Amino acid sequence: MRRAGPRFVLASGLVLGVAMLAYKSVVQSWKFGMDFQVYYYAARASLAGQGMYAVSPPAHPAYGYVYPPVTILPFYPFALVGDWLVSFALFTVLELAAGLALALLVVRSIERRGYPLAPVDVALVAGYVLLSVHTVPSLFYGETNLPLALALALGFVALERGDEETTGVAFGLAALVKVFPAGVGLWLLRRRAWRAVAAAVATGGGLLLVGVPLFGLDAHRTWLHDAVLPRLYREAFVGGLAPAAPYFTLRRPLSVLLPGLDPTLFPVLAAALLAPVVAYCYRGLDTATDRLVGVHVTLVAVLLFFPTYFVYFPLLYFPLVPLLYLLEGRAGRLFVAGALVASLPATLRSVRRVLDALSPPPGVRSAVLAVAEPLFTLGTPLLYGCLLTLAACVCHARRRASSGRSATVSGRSEGLG
Repeated sequence: MRRAGPRFVLASGLVLGVAMLAYKSVVQSWKFGMDFQVYYYAARASLAGQGMYAVSPPAHPAYGYVYPPVTILPFYPFALVGDWLVSFALFTVLELAAGLALALLVVRSIERRGYPLAPVDVALVAGYVLLSVHTVPSLFYGETNLPLALALALGFVALERGDEETTGVAFGLAALVKVFPAGVGLWLLRRRAWRAVAAAVATGGGLLLVGVPLFGLDAHRTWLHDAVLPRLYREAFVGGLAPAAPYFTLRRPLSVLLPGLDPTLFPVLAAALLAPVVAYCYRGLDTATDRLVGVHVTLVAVLLFFPTYFVYFPLLYFPLVPLLYLLEGRAGRLFVAGALVASLPATLRSVRRVLDALSPPPGVRSAVLAVAEPLFTLGTPLLYGCLLTLAACVCHARRRASSGRSATVSGRSEGLG
């Protein structure tokens, strides 16, 4: 069985994650718990009858709460704890529990498809989900990405089992928090999972409506005006997205290659580029692996369509990790390569920091920057890695289509005989 590639990807991500945690703990210690502090102080303000969008953490005055008003409710228990550090520790325990549950889903998903994992593989999967280079920022800042990744994974698994109501609830909750996960509704439409669609809309829409009498219309207007609209980041793409911006999105190369284009057209172009890939991989969904491929192209397309931060990559853990083991041949090799490239959530600023730390000879530094500057201006390793995994999915779909045609022709030939 092909194990070396997946193991190398998982081990590399884990080693880089530990290195990143050490770096952030020493160099960026002032960012520790930064996002959680936003949730904590917003919840305290809400409990005190103040506007949750009008407050910021004392140590981070530039940041504020950006989620729908009703989503503040789960943070109320943490706000009742007098010390935010104690609250953060409790929150981190829950995040790690969500990560363990996600790792268990991943392992079971692989083994149920006839690929038994050795103990070392199980350990690598768990380590990657809990402490990889993609997870560490969420844990360090106190983000909610592991629970969201778990919700999406539960939804996909439930849909595979025919439990559309659970799928809809899980997807509705994820979309309520971050909005852009609503794009996975495309997968529900492809699967004709109408009950799941209804459950997702009812869950997300219902909770938003519940928030109106609890927090008032003004809070919802503030959320839309001050949190949602500014996060479209259209101005960031005018004239080309800056190489230091921590996004992996198709809008980056589009903004660089077409700097004079109206930025409102970038989403249209991104959708036009992604749609054929998704449609091609949606054609044949006969096997469980085919459907995992369909899930992967859906999630990647959603993330590449939006201006997506690096910290959202854990939303891809299911089905990215299962597909590392399950894809075969050229598709498998391409997928492993893509996941490995994506293990470097770096920007041009990161490259320059490494060069400053290493202090190579001027000629070496110039040569490295001569290669890195155009590559990192046009894209990031996360973007390139995601594109490689899409190419792998297309290869898989093409091979499946070819084998299907061959079987049909063979069957016809035997019938004629």
